[in-house]
Amino acid sequence: MRAPLLVPALLRFPGSAARQDSWGRLLKVTAGGAELSTAARLAKGDVLQLQFELGGERMALPARVHHAYDDDDGQRVAELRWSDMVERRRLARALVGLLSRA
Repeated sequence: MRAPLLVPALLRFPGSAARQDSWGRLLKVTAGGAELSTAARLAKGDVLQLQFELGGERMALPARVHHAYDDDDGQRVAELRWSDMVERRRLARALVGLLSRA
């Protein structure tokens, strides 16, 4: 199930990555992952935690960058895969609830 969105998201990086938090926008969200637009220089294999609100529910999902490229506006577009099964199920329930209200 996919929901087209433009949701603000906070990107946090694990302590060992020593990278500054950044902001981006979720372009697409599925129970398995997301597509994100950001100014942060993400690369395949990067690990991060994405925090955002969806349907009034706050989410914090760990993710890994599956693919990343620069768009025509110079933003980095990253395809993410969620890495926590419990949070994936919680997100799936939130997406179903959000889409059932549409």
